[in-house]
Amino acid sequence: MVLRLLKIPKSTYFDWVHYVETNLQREDTILKALLRDIWQNNYKAYGAPRLRLALADLNLYHGINRIRRLMKEAGIYSVMSRRFNKPTTTVYYSQRPNLIRHLQAVNA
Repeated sequence: MVLRLLKIPKSTYFDWVHYVETNLQREDTILKALLRDIWQNNYKAYGAPRLRLALADLNLYHGINRIRRLMKEAGIYSVMSRRFNKPTTTVYYSQRPNLIRHLQAVNA
């Protein structure tokens, strides 16, 4: 009766009642908690590459894309940013003399 009033199919209701979490989803929830702990214990400075290495130290090997996805779902992000280095020009020969510096300016 309630399902008819809400216009929800019976199959949707029974799918919801008999829902079983998959092993991958269960593993993802455990990994999210572990990633959050590692992230908070390291001053929120770790991004996906460092978190991946920290998990590898615990003998948990996962791909970088999976870790990035879990970080996004858990709202984990690194508060560090890369330092900006001004690009420089490297010259591998001695500087040549400025030959036009002493020429007289031509007034036209």
